[in-house]
Amino acid sequence: MEYSRKVPVGGQAAQAAGTADSRVMDFGSVFLVSPSKTEGDDATSVQSTAGSQQAGYNVAEMVVSRGYARVVRHREFEERSNYYDALLTAEAKALANKKGIHSQRESPAQHIQDLTNVSNDSLL
Repeated sequence: MEYSRKVPVGGQAAQAAGTADSRVMDFGSVFLVSPSKTEGDDATSVQSTAGSQQAGYNVAEMVVSRGYARVVRHREFEERSNYYDALLTAEAKALANKKGIHSQRESPAQHIQDLTNVSNDSLL
């Protein structure tokens, strides 16, 4: 685990009212162990750049660099990930390349098929 933080359970509204309970949440980074690199491997995969603590690929950095997530901004005095700067760099690159959620394209329409009224006989 990298750090722990006390988080209000009821959200910001409960915290503003002064009735919020809190709990301690632990945060850490997840790495995928990579087999030894050989010629012809995917060159677009992201190797962790924040330090030599872990060998492999930082999952959070991969998700952010492909534009599937944003980095939560922290104040200077708050505890944060050891890889926070690498995550910000990955987000800046995804934003510059307009990847994923940063692209100008419309999101595809979501089609939901409701199967709640289907009888058991029709499933056989």
